[in-house]
Amino acid sequence: MMHMRQYTGAILAIVLILALALTGCGSNKTESQGGSNSGNSGNHSDNSPGKPVTITFWDENSGPQRTPHYEELIKRFEAAHPNIKVEYVGLPASSAKQKYDVAIASDDMPDIGGINQFWISDFVAKGVLLDLEDYYSSWSEKDKIAASAIDGSRSSAPDGKLYQIPNTSNYSTLWYRADWFEDAGIGVPQTFDEFFATADALTDSAKDRYGFTIRGGSGSSKQLTEILYAYSGITDYFDQDGKATVNDPAHVEFLNQYVQLYGTNTPTSDVTNGYKEMVAVFDTGIAAMLQHNLGSYGEHTKAFGANAAEFKASPLPKSQQGYRVITGGDNVGLAIFKSSKHKDAAWKFLTFLASEESQNYWNQNIGQMPTHIDSLNSDWVKSSQHILALSEAIADPATKVLIPPIYLPDYSSIQLNVLEPGFQSVLLGKVSPQDFLDEWAQAMEAALAEYQNSFE
Repeated sequence: MMHMRQYTGAILAIVLILALALTGCGSNKTESQGGSNSGNSGNHSDNSPGKPVTITFWDENSGPQRTPHYEELIKRFEAAHPNIKVEYVGLPASSAKQKYDVAIASDDMPDIGGINQFWISDFVAKGVLLDLEDYYSSWSEKDKIAASAIDGSRSSAPDGKLYQIPNTSNYSTLWYRADWFEDAGIGVPQTFDEFFATADALTDSAKDRYGFTIRGGSGSSKQLTEILYAYSGITDYFDQDGKATVNDPAHVEFLNQYVQLYGTNTPTSDVTNGYKEMVAVFDTGIAAMLQHNLGSYGEHTKAFGANAAEFKASPLPKSQQGYRVITGGDNVGLAIFKSSKHKDAAWKFLTFLASEESQNYWNQNIGQMPTHIDSLNSDWVKSSQHILALSEAIADPATKVLIPPIYLPDYSSIQLNVLEPGFQSVLLGKVSPQDFLDEWAQAMEAALAEYQNSFE
C-alpha cells in the first residue's frame, strides 16, 4: 500500500538523520558556502541572466528569535547575488497555515516559502507546489542533504515526488528546569509514572510554581499526539483494517490522568496558550517542565541568558511498554510555488539556505538539527546538550518511531478544526477523554478512507 511505503521512508528518514548526527559521516566537503553551488537550473528559467528580479519569501514561523537570522541570511544572499532581491514576509507560526490557505484561495502565493512537512500533502493536493525533482537532480550539492531527509519529504506527498527541500529537523522534547530538579533532589523522569509524580512534586503554590504546562491553544494537537503515543508505545496510527489507534484504551487511560494536571499542576491559562504563551510560562519560572520541540531553544536561551545552564532537554519518558516512542515527520523545509515568475531565482535562494554555511548559521541559532551532512558533523552539533539528548535516545535500538499519516490531505485541517477545539473542551470538563478520542479516531478513519478511495 502506498501509505505503508510512506511510513517506511519517513521512519528511515528520522533514524538516519540522527545516526548521522551521532556518528558523523566521512563525506567529502564540496564548495557550498554562499550559495556558490546553487545548481544547474537547466531550462527552468523565466529570467534573463543578469536581469534584476525580486522574489518573495514567506517565513512560516517568524518571531524575534528567528526573523533576525533570516534577515542576516538574506543580506548575505543579496550580497552574493546582486541581481536578486528577496522580500521577506514573516508569518506567526500560529496562523501561518491559514495565511497560506488564504493566499492559495486567492492565487496570491509567494515565490518561495518555508513549509512544514505536515503541510506538503495538502498543498500538493491543491496543485500549488512546484515539483523540484528536475532542479534537485541537477543540483551539485544534492548528495550533501541527508538522503533520508529527502526521502522523508517525498514520502509526505501523495504522489511521492519532491516538493520540499528540508533544511532543519525537529523532535519533541521535555524541557526542564535543571536547577529546580537539583534543589528538589529529583531525577529527570524516565517513565510516565515518574513524570506525573514529578509534575506534582515540583508544584509549589506558595511560590506560584507549577510542575508542568499543557499546550491547550493553537498547535495543541501535535504535542498531544506525540505524548499519547509516547505513553502507550503504539507505533501504528492505523491498524490493518484502517481503524485508528488514537482511541486505544491506553490513550484513554493516559488522557484521563493527563487532564487532571490541568489547573492543579499547571496554570489554568494553559487552556488557551499557544506556542508563545506556553514557552513564556516555562521561561518566566512558572513551570518546571515543558513539552515542546527543539525549536524553542532560542527562546529559552534568550530568556535564561547567563543562567542558560538552568534549563536542559530530555526525550519524553519511556512508554508503558518499556521503550521510547518518538514521533517523526517534523522536518521543515523550503518549497517553490508553481505561480512564481522567477523560479530559477527562487531555486538559487533555496539552495543558498540549504547550504552548509546557511544551515550552520540557521540551526545553531534556532537550536534545531540540520539536514546538511557537513553541518550534522560540525562541532556545534556535537556539543549541543539538547540535540545530543534527543539523538542518543533515538539512536537507541529499543526506541521506536511513530509517523502520523501526514500524507492525508485532510490531516492538517482535522488537527486545526477538530482536535484543537476538542482538546480545549476536554480540559474544561465539557467533553470526556473517551468521547474526544473517539471523535478524533472517526475523523482520521474517514480521511484515510477518502484518501484510499482516490486511488480506486
